[in-house]
Amino acid sequence: MNPKHHTSQPISKQLAEAGIVIESEYGWVGFINDNRGEYFEVKHERDSYPPRYPAPIATELLERLPKYLTDEDDMNWHLNISYDDYNTPYLSYQLNEMEWFNAVTADTAPNALALLLIRLTKDGLI
Repeated sequence: MNPKHHTSQPISKQLAEAGIVIESEYGWVGFINDNRGEYFEVKHERDSYPPRYPAPIATELLERLPKYLTDEDDMNWHLNISYDDYNTPYLSYQLNEMEWFNAVTADTAPNALALLLIRLTKDGLI
């Protein structure tokens, strides 16, 4: 399993704190280690440890994004995923034909999608 395929533990925690519940097969599980204190690992849900935070993959996050962002005329919205010179995912979205809104930048695509989902939820767009 590649941890870059899942949201990071801090982003997964932000999703939970924003009240966004995503059913995922994987989750961040907390452990206590005498030397390091608490640390987290991504585990499959069938493992014997209950997850602290879900760790969704990009497709699970994309399923939560709506087809329409407003009820007015069922206005479609567009999502643009691009990468900067350092191969960092950058997301922007468009609500109308004229204006693109800068959304989020993150180290991985799942983190960027999760941050976009949190932002759209907090802004009341979804």
